[in-house]
Amino acid sequence: MRESLELSVWHWFSHDQAIAAADFSRKCGALETKVRRGGDYDASRGLPWSEEAQREHRSYAVASILSSVAFLEASLNELFASARHTNLEVGGQLPDSERQALVGTADMLANNRLLERFQFVLILLHRGPFDPGAQPYQDAQLLVHLRNELVHYKPRWRAGGDDAASAVDESRLAKGLASKRFSLNPLMGKRNPFFPDKCLGHGCTKWAWTAALTFADVFFARLGVKPVHDGIRQFLSP
Repeated sequence: MRESLELSVWHWFSHDQAIAAADFSRKCGALETKVRRGGDYDASRGLPWSEEAQREHRSYAVASILSSVAFLEASLNELFASARHTNLEVGGQLPDSERQALVGTADMLANNRLLERFQFVLILLHRGPFDPGAQPYQDAQLLVHLRNELVHYKPRWRAGGDDAASAVDESRLAKGLASKRFSLNPLMGKRNPFFPDKCLGHGCTKWAWTAALTFADVFFARLGVKPVHDGIRQFLSP
């Protein structure tokens, strides 16, 4: 009787999230450059662009931002998981004492906030932690704030119509995003509020994905290991 062999497969999901973030960002930009004009129905409602194009554009923008943060979380979880296996990249290539430190603290750190977990890893492995008041931590923190606003959205009144052009959104998130001076969503007019309408466009997704990728690159450089997304950089332009 032939003995059955057990086959195990390992998947780096950070690959998928990275490609998704960049791809959705590019799709968002493509719609902005080749936007579809609205038909008679759209024109009757005062919409210069087709409502279908606006819905598709918003979907790409939100998906890119969510995937950017999901990439960071997947990358960190993969570091802890791969530390258990010396035949794997990333965590598996660390010195034995550091691998054991990650394996021993994985469960204890699992419920901490995402960026705090990155900091704890750097401190635990005696690397220099990020300066919370400087880049790239600042942009990563703003990106996570934006993701949280989208995922845990709490509706509130925002200035629109003739007041939107001169209105200043005093929220910390809106101020932070406005300070990045990325290009605004051209499918929205002056009468729309800054967040979410003017903000969520290709400019924002490009900034968001760049912030996530830069943060991850600096983190892995401090660890002294090659990140797995290094092999797919040709697909990661937003």
